[in-house]
Amino acid sequence: LPNYLYRNGVDVVWRSTNWGEPPLHIEHTYNLAALKERYPEANGDYDGILLEGLKEEIEACEAPKVLIVLHTSTSHGPEYYAKYPKEFAKFTPVCTTVEMAKADRAELINAYDNSILYTDYILSSLIQTIDQPNTVSALMFVSDHGENISQGGAGHGGDCAPIKQEYHVPFIFWWSEEYAEQYSTKIQCAIQNKKAKINGDNIYYSVCDLADIQLAEQYNKTSWSVLSLDFEEHERLILVPDGKTCIHVDNLE
Repeated sequence: LPNYLYRNGVDVVWRSTNWGEPPLHIEHTYNLAALKERYPEANGDYDGILLEGLKEEIEACEAPKVLIVLHTSTSHGPEYYAKYPKEFAKFTPVCTTVEMAKADRAELINAYDNSILYTDYILSSLIQTIDQPNTVSALMFVSDHGENISQGGAGHGGDCAPIKQEYHVPFIFWWSEEYAEQYSTKIQCAIQNKKAKINGDNIYYSVCDLADIQLAEQYNKTSWSVLSLDFEEHERLILVPDGKTCIHVDNLE
């Protein structure tokens, strides 16, 4: 997706405190080491470093459209307690062991909830950064997986029997007033589809639609975009550990 938009004239900035990036053929990519080098005064222990200098970098972009991708590391277990600064420890006490046999479930949930609180702060700060006067802007947030907190986050990725918590993930969409004015039909469709059942395949087409980028005809699946008048729900399947069998996400318990 970043490569496709970049080839179509969009300035793309990729910032990550995580790992597992896809092959990126864009100009501005920063992993954690690069961010620490670029912003030596910032605290590189947490995802807040993703926001350092971001406003200035956006303003320096020359293309009429800009895509910013922030690949965070928050809420990955079992070390939930290490994913947020101490001022976000609102739920206490917290679990500080990585040995799940010794972990207190209530304390583990407290640590996880604190990491979610910190993620909320990151998103709020990002919205403040892009919500500028006379700026057509929007934000989409989605998790690539959920968490089986009882196992300290272990289990996602198909290495054990899947459960609902690992695959039902948040999808948040925010837009500026200017975006709603310019793309009112897209916003109306998004609101209409807010309770629709979607999956990761919808993200590609929804982001392209969000940026008002027309895909080549053979790839233009408008029914996969939640911002489209043609949107339809599709089967949501996942591959189970045997590597051969697919099951419906909606059947998970």
